[in-house]
Amino acid sequence: MTSCKKGDTGPAGTANVIYSGWFTASPWAKDTVFDVYGFNYTQTAPGITQNILDSGAVLIFGKLAGYNPLIWPTGQVGQLPIVINYKFSSGGITYTDTWSGTASLGKVKIRFVDDQNYYGSIATSHQFRYVIIPGGKSISTTAVAPNVRTAQGKTMDVSEFNAGVQDVAKNYTHMSYVEICDKLGIPQ
Repeated sequence: MTSCKKGDTGPAGTANVIYSGWFTASPWAKDTVFDVYGFNYTQTAPGITQNILDSGAVLIFGKLAGYNPLIWPTGQVGQLPIVINYKFSSGGITYTDTWSGTASLGKVKIRFVDDQNYYGSIATSHQFRYVIIPGGKSISTTAVAPNVRTAQGKTMDVSEFNAGVQDVAKNYTHMSYVEICDKLGIPQ
């Protein structure tokens, strides 16, 4: 029985999905674009190659633990970009926080912007992770290690796993974090 491990590639013959562990972004660098300042952090991601950028997919997720749980529930995971709208009890102004992520050669960049320039710093309790899904080649169903275990413990044969990878590659924008992890055999 085989499953992908943090930072490892999958069994031979699979789509070789790679994923990071959860990481915290620190230190944040402050930047300004059109008089709205934001904060960014760059994480090294050696698995993001030019081939991945040209024909694969990089999914970036956030656990925004720095928020009041009434705004972002504890343990909730979302795929970036994440947009959060909220009001403080005093003032009546609506704040819009936007968390975005971009992939470039060997790097993942996380960026935070609040439309009201409210924040002077960012909590270091927020966590992020990325999943790399290679593309541009057909996926073989004759893996050396034919069984992959899902996050829920179900054993999949190679063809079922490969179908899950293809489904995620095509539909990830419409899938929850739990669905993606389950189809790719990634521990949450």
